[in-house]
Amino acid sequence: MFRYSGFALCIHSEIELPGLPPGGPEADVIIRLGVVSQVPLQATADEELAIHDLAGRFHIRRGREIVVDPAPGVDPGVLQVVLAGRMMAFLMRQRGWLTLHASGVRIHGQAILFLGISGIGKSTTAAAFHARGHEVITDDVGAVRVERGNECVLCPAGAKLRLLDDSRSVFDGIEPPGIVQWDKNVFDLSRVELEEAIPVRLIYALTDGEELETELVPPVAATALLSSNSFVRHMRMSREALAAHVRDCAGVASAVPVYRLKRPRSLAALPALVRWIEAETGLGM
Repeated sequence: MFRYSGFALCIHSEIELPGLPPGGPEADVIIRLGVVSQVPLQATADEELAIHDLAGRFHIRRGREIVVDPAPGVDPGVLQVVLAGRMMAFLMRQRGWLTLHASGVRIHGQAILFLGISGIGKSTTAAAFHARGHEVITDDVGAVRVERGNECVLCPAGAKLRLLDDSRSVFDGIEPPGIVQWDKNVFDLSRVELEEAIPVRLIYALTDGEELETELVPPVAATALLSSNSFVRHMRMSREALAAHVRDCAGVASAVPVYRLKRPRSLAALPALVRWIEAETGLGM
């Protein structure tokens, strides 16, 4: 078994996951090879069957186990990305977290999340904050929940970023990536492995626009926005699991402000975006 860590969990895996940092001897999660039924089970609070056209079939159980039935001839990079991303997101849901399509940075002890569909620029935006001196704490999978005191917190996934070649210019003098997974370069930005949940200050849903502009999303609309940008497969959820998911989204929407963030889709505009968010949040350098 390979030993890794991620989402403050120790992960023991029969499949190599080189994008994850090393983990300890006591496993919180087991990833193993096995035969997975093709029956499309409805996802419940503690069980989910997922089928990925390129990677294979996956059975996620009790927030502790992922059984992997790889597709014939699967590219190892594809399998690694799907496992460490989407499948861990499904597992974290079973452990009581709302998993969002989001990248996040930490500024003065608080998390700022950038939400959106694949290709909208979440990772590139986080990279721009890293270049400014802020810490990347999650990429693509943002696991959040509301704890006692109505505080929304993020479970840090690790300081890794996956970027296309044309986004690498965001970094100033960073070492070349050591790993290429699927079609992206993996950058290890680790300073220290994070194990504690981090308070969430703001969530920004990224959209395209001519000028920098934010719009506060009302709680009901924010609930729908969070749900549509989550890793939950709505049509394949049991009624009880879907109801719990909606409650989780509503809880987060009431605990932390959610904004739509319009910005130009330009690498040259990223430094101005970072400074603008620093000023708007009062969390500048």
